[in-house]
Amino acid sequence: MLSSPSLMARLSIFLLLIFSAISSGAHADAPVDDTLSDARPSRFLVFPFFIRSPETKWGLGLATAFFFKANQKETDLRTSDISLIALATQKKQLVLVLNSTVFSSLEKRIFRMQLSYSYYPDKTWGLGNDSPEQNKESYDYKQMYFNPQLLHRLIGSLYVGASYEFQDVRDFNYEAGGVFDQQYIFGKKGGRTSGFGILLSYDTRNNAYSPSHGLFSEVNFTSFDREIGSEYSFTTLSLDVRKFIPWRTNSVLALNAVAKLSDGTIPVRNLSMLGGTEIMRGYYKGRYADKCMSALQAEWRQYLFWRIGVAGFASLGEVSSDINKFSLPGLHYAYGAGLRILVKEKEKVNLRIDYGWGKGSSGLYVMLKEAF
Repeated sequence: MLSSPSLMARLSIFLLLIFSAISSGAHADAPVDDTLSDARPSRFLVFPFFIRSPETKWGLGLATAFFFKANQKETDLRTSDISLIALATQKKQLVLVLNSTVFSSLEKRIFRMQLSYSYYPDKTWGLGNDSPEQNKESYDYKQMYFNPQLLHRLIGSLYVGASYEFQDVRDFNYEAGGVFDQQYIFGKKGGRTSGFGILLSYDTRNNAYSPSHGLFSEVNFTSFDREIGSEYSFTTLSLDVRKFIPWRTNSVLALNAVAKLSDGTIPVRNLSMLGGTEIMRGYYKGRYADKCMSALQAEWRQYLFWRIGVAGFASLGEVSSDINKFSLPGLHYAYGAGLRILVKEKEKVNLRIDYGWGKGSSGLYVMLKEAF
């Protein structure tokens, strides 16, 4: 549970800022999704893909996706999808993911679900915003993850919902005498987390994969407790705000603010982390990890010709053991540029090839879909 009145007060202010962000976008147009713009009622895709990131090196995968609309007569109804992805990487990682987003008739309800299994050799530098490079330590684990969410429309594009999050980490291996033994890090023997959450979501994006305009804003509060099967007791409050601004011909300015505030006994796989393919490209995911995280990102996307585009991006972020300890001098920076190739025109799915630089760090990323 949350440990102090001062933290509760700050989280209340945090929630007010979220509602302000939602209200500021209330005038935006309703989402228009043309993923299935032709006469076909559904579309089934199977295609191989490859990825590259500092966390995985090169990886080869197979994706299957089924796109459909719950009611073909509703032309403004956004496209639902069910996808299954299998990925094997150069670092001997194995990832299997089942994802689904289903919009009901009139979009009164939205069902989202992720189910995954992974065997994942990884790295950690321990806790803190200033963890030294020499702390780097390898570890690996097996993980099952399940996260269904059901949202109900309140008014317009504003939804409220409930979620359940389950994670089971087993066969956790790490180097004896390293950072896991030197620091007081929970979860170094694996374990199970189970929590119920509430969500508030606002979404006017015209496309989920590569938006050209609209606003997405979502807050998620989840409580993990032993009474519902969790081996660790803690709470998390997450914020994700994305704004897409069209600019001239075929240009989009994409802005993103993310934060994750946690309190309690938090295992290593539930820590807030900077880096990776989505937040602060240029750093290994988990290069900086702690109870709390905040980051700001901006990306300029410009389509050039045929299916080719380019992008430039920059970000700032930090982690902290407490919301009170965020500071401007503690901010880490990252920046980079990349190429975009439209591989699925109807679905507007891009292959992005990015190179990001951070403070003493860099990385090449080859991924399907935009970072945000």
